[in-house]
Amino acid sequence: MMRGLRLSMAAGLVLCVACGVAWADTLKFTATLEPEKAGAAKGTAILTVDTTAKALNWSIDYSGLTAPPAMAAILSPPPDTKSNPGAVPLTLPAKPTSPISGTMPVTDDQIAGFKTGQWVILIGNKTAPEIGGEIKPAP
Repeated sequence: MMRGLRLSMAAGLVLCVACGVAWADTLKFTATLEPEKAGAAKGTAILTVDTTAKALNWSIDYSGLTAPPAMAAILSPPPDTKSNPGAVPLTLPAKPTSPISGTMPVTDDQIAGFKTGQWVILIGNKTAPEIGGEIKPAP
């Protein structure tokens, strides 16, 4: 009886460790998108970074923009260091409708930027961003 319990506990521990390693390769983030100026536009971005495949999956749900979005980008702070990973433009479909989503490769520097909270996401029309927000770890 005791041996069976020990084997079950050991198997459970191995399973937890194995699953923990697999989960550690995926980072999840969100951003609440608010208007740059007073307005009805709003949105939410959900981002998932696969650190092994070095891939970013993103989805932006939005409403209230003055026109269909013509640009979206993830930006880091102004360049003040050599390691600043810069801007990451997001490719939008020809006729975007909410929600919009995509997948793209990311670099190690960009992954580090996500982990340290350096990024913001913006979405807007041809002339200017309308909504944006800080990218934060998902709860």
